[in-house]
Amino acid sequence: MKSIELIGKGKEMHGRAYIEVMPDELENAIKKLKENGFNHFVMLSCIDWLEEEKFELVYHLWSYEVKEHVMLSVRMNRNNASMPSMSHLFPQIETYEREIHEMYGIEFDGNNRLTPFLLENWHHAPPMRKDFDSEKFVGKLYESIPFIEEDENEGI
Repeated sequence: MKSIELIGKGKEMHGRAYIEVMPDELENAIKKLKENGFNHFVMLSCIDWLEEEKFELVYHLWSYEVKEHVMLSVRMNRNNASMPSMSHLFPQIETYEREIHEMYGIEFDGNNRLTPFLLENWHHAPPMRKDFDSEKFVGKLYESIPFIEEDENEGI
């Protein structure tokens, strides 16, 4: 059975099923898909919708039986963003949650491994958020290093 039929909503987009669920529907949607052959977790991605003050998490699942890629989308408020961990359904989700926690600051309740993952000694705002000012950060971090003009013709 196709994912849209299983969940009862959604649309086809670019050869994939796209289903938006509310935060309280996410766990049951993933369980239902997994029980019906969508047993390959592909990845978890995050989108920062700054203007809407929302984060969107997209859970990508694949069914070898139906040959279908489904994207389960859930949105939450950016301020104090938090979602229950889904790592009990697919253990590899834990790693994606760690990365998203570090890069966007989203809490995943129930994931006890939200420890530093990629950024060493990072004590600043999450760097993938759209309101993170990377130019200001780099300028502040490296202000003591003098800027050296390079000659365009040098090395030719």
